[in-house]
Amino acid sequence: MNNDKMKIEQRMQNMKRFYITAGDLIDKLPNAIPEKTRSMLKDTILGDKELKKLMEGIDCHRPPHIFLIGRTGVGKSSLINALCGSYVAPVSDTKSCTKNAQVYQCMDGDRTLMEILDTRGIAESESLNTVISAEDMLINQVNEFSPDVAIFMLNCTHRDDVNSDVLFLKKLAKSYAEINGMRLPIVVVINKCDEMTPTRFKDPSSYPKNKVAKINEVVCYYKGIIVKNGLKIDNIIAISSLVEWMTSDGTYVDAENIDNLPKHDVENLQISFDGRYNIEELLDILENAIPDFEAQMGLRMAARLSDVVKRIAKHLNNIFSGISATVALTPIPVSDIYLLLIIQSILVCLIASLSGREISLDAAKEFILGMGGIASAGYTFRLVAQQATKLLNTIWPGSGSVVSSGIAALGTSAIGKAAIAYYIDGKNMDEVKQIFESSKK
Repeated sequence: MNNDKMKIEQRMQNMKRFYITAGDLIDKLPNAIPEKTRSMLKDTILGDKELKKLMEGIDCHRPPHIFLIGRTGVGKSSLINALCGSYVAPVSDTKSCTKNAQVYQCMDGDRTLMEILDTRGIAESESLNTVISAEDMLINQVNEFSPDVAIFMLNCTHRDDVNSDVLFLKKLAKSYAEINGMRLPIVVVINKCDEMTPTRFKDPSSYPKNKVAKINEVVCYYKGIIVKNGLKIDNIIAISSLVEWMTSDGTYVDAENIDNLPKHDVENLQISFDGRYNIEELLDILENAIPDFEAQMGLRMAARLSDVVKRIAKHLNNIFSGISATVALTPIPVSDIYLLLIIQSILVCLIASLSGREISLDAAKEFILGMGGIASAGYTFRLVAQQATKLLNTIWPGSGSVVSSGIAALGTSAIGKAAIAYYIDGKNMDEVKQIFESSKK
C-alpha cells in the first residue's frame, strides 16, 4: 500500500513540475500564435485559483487532527482503519481497546498523514484525580489536541441514551470557540450498519430495502436527540466500518489475533473482505467540514490519493474546455483551428504527467489525431461547422461565436476525458475511442 501511495504522490509531483513549466511551454509556441493569445493562455491556466491551491496542497499539507468520541463498542478503532484503508489501530470484537485518550497516527513510511484523538464517551470516562472532573479533563485534552473536526460516534444497533454526550459536546464546542475564535465542526457517525437486521447481508451492495429503511430510522432517532439538545452539527451519516484482514500470503486473520502477529505481518495486512458502507461519503463530509485547506488536503493525501489525481485531471479538463470556448469566440474564421489543437495538446500533456508519463506536444498531438480528433472526418466536420457558424456574425453579430464556442468546449472536453481514460484509468485505445465519441454527443 505504501508503494502505491508513493507512486501516486510521484505522479502528482510530475504534474506539479509540468504545471510550473507550463508558462515556458506557452512562450515557446510558434510565432503564429499572437502574444495576446499567449498571455490569455498563461493567465487562465496559471491564474486559476482552485488549481493553484491544489498544486500548493501537494506540498503544503498537514495531518488533519480528528477528535473521536464514542462509547465502548461503537467501533472507533475500526473507523480509523476504514478511513485509512489500512490497519493502523488495534481492533477487538470483544473488548475495549481504548482505555484512555490516545492519539493514533496513520503513517506512510515515516510521514504522518492523519492524527486521531480517540476518547471514550463522557458517561464512561473517569477522572485521573479528584481535582478535575472527567468532563473537564476531556475538554482540556481536546483543546490541547486542537482538532480540525470532531466525530461523534454512535451505535446503529443500540439506541443508547446519549444525552450526556450531546450536552458534553455542546460544552466542548463552546470552549473550543472561545479558545480558537471559530466553531468546532462536528460530524455524527452512526456505525455498525452491517449488524442491522437482516444481519446476513454484510456486503453493502446487497443491503435489502428493509435493512436500509431500518438504518435510516436509527439516523432519524439520533438526529432527534441532537436537535432536542440544541447541538449544532455539520452532518449526520450512517456507516459500516467492517473490514476483515489477511496477511500478505492470503491467510485470513481474526481481529482477536492480529496483535499476536509479527510486526512485519501487521504492517502489511491486506483487506480480505471490504464491508465498508458510506465511507467515501463520510470522507466527502469530513472534507467539507474541515475549514483549514492544508488539513483538508492532508485528509485527501491520507485517505484518497487517487481521488486527488482524478480531481486535478477533471479540473484541468474544465479549465481547458473554458479556454477553448474563449478562443473560439474570436470573430475571424479558421483562425482558431490550429490554436485549439495546441490547447488540447497542452491539456493531454498535463493529464499524461499525472500518470507519471512525460510526453511532448508532438506526442500529445498524435494522441488527439489517433482519437479521431481534429484530423478525423467527424471532428473536421464539427470544426468546419464551427467556423461556418462564425459567418453568422455578418448577419447577426455574436450569434455565430456563441455556437462555435460551445462546439469548441465540447470537443476539448471530449479530448480531456479520453486522455483521463487512457493515461490515468489505463483503458485500452478501443475503449478510449468509445469514450471520446460518446463525450462529443
